[in-house]
Amino acid sequence: MSSATEIRFVFEIEVTDVEAFTAAVNECCEVSSTEPGTLIYDWYLDAESGTAHLYEAYASVDAVIAHASGPVFTDIGPRLLESCRFTSGMCFGDAGRLADGPQLLPVTYMGTPIAGMS
Repeated sequence: MSSATEIRFVFEIEVTDVEAFTAAVNECCEVSSTEPGTLIYDWYLDAESGTAHLYEAYASVDAVIAHASGPVFTDIGPRLLESCRFTSGMCFGDAGRLADGPQLLPVTYMGTPIAGMS
């Protein structure tokens, strides 16, 4: 099983400009690769349908908050949102104060796993 403090997200995204989206996503990855506590940060794109998914995992709620306070949100995010729209999200793990804070989009909080292995 994953760590009890680990938080994972899956977001579904509608892409309107594949070229601009891909450029912004690459910038997001470059920044996220240096953030402490970022465990997984993978983007998937079906360019033909204009559908993308982001799968990300963090070591803790604090790592999520640090990510959301950094350049991916403050600098790159506004440009990213010119090329796409996040339509839904799911959070896996004990989100704690994340679930009670401001919501940028509809997120379903699933809580901690009841069984499994990672």
